[in-house]
Amino acid sequence: MRTLSLFFAIGFLTAQIDGQSPPNAASAPPAFDVASIRPVARPYPSGGGPWTVAHGRFIAQPGWVRAVIGFAYNVLPPVKVHGGPTWIDTDRYNFEAKADDPNAGPDQIRVMMQTLLADRFKLVVHRETQEEQVYTLVVGKNGSKMQEAKEVRRTHCDFPGPGQIVCTEGELVGLTSVLSSMLESPVLDNTGLKGFYNFSLEFAGPRWRSKDLPSELSSRPDIFSAVQEQLGLKLEAKKGPVEILVVDHIERPSEN
Repeated sequence: MRTLSLFFAIGFLTAQIDGQSPPNAASAPPAFDVASIRPVARPYPSGGGPWTVAHGRFIAQPGWVRAVIGFAYNVLPPVKVHGGPTWIDTDRYNFEAKADDPNAGPDQIRVMMQTLLADRFKLVVHRETQEEQVYTLVVGKNGSKMQEAKEVRRTHCDFPGPGQIVCTEGELVGLTSVLSSMLESPVLDNTGLKGFYNFSLEFAGPRWRSKDLPSELSSRPDIFSAVQEQLGLKLEAKKGPVEILVVDHIERPSEN
């Protein structure tokens, strides 16, 4: 299972960030006060996470490079980040960055990540739009089963194993980010749910075909049924414009 996926911990916001090329040093772009990017030794862990995006911090341990680029430019799922060498899909890195302002939120952190990627990975990108399949997340006919968090301290998502997602104190954009990664298509939130939630999902697919399912996954529902049965939500498919990000240039990161 891909580390991303995301996941996710995964950003948790919906605002688009403008700017298609690396920040210009002359304009003093927002940047982290300190940042560490360290390669992860093989064999890589089978799961992924947690990612932390809050209080001026970005932590991805480990981070899949294509997913980190997608986060920085708010392009989900990561497969909508096109181009680049094969190592951005195979190499893993531990990212840890801290802003001078502890109140910096996801909007500011995304922009600082763009600066970091341009500086350390020499990243150059541009945006394009294509007509593709997208999904809309809505509340099911029997109502939402999402458990609202009683207090919000730290958004946290983890992937303890194949077909397993556990999130605490997360907004719905965290769920749509994870689903986007699993379905390899954008998932738009049309639920109207605005709070913070604790939720977990166990599913089989759609990445696994029935003949290839490990025994522990064979009895699980597919991701569409799992979302409806376990969360009380529903995924509806449609065609729509999809923004993609094209990697024009990238290099392995410089030393810390």
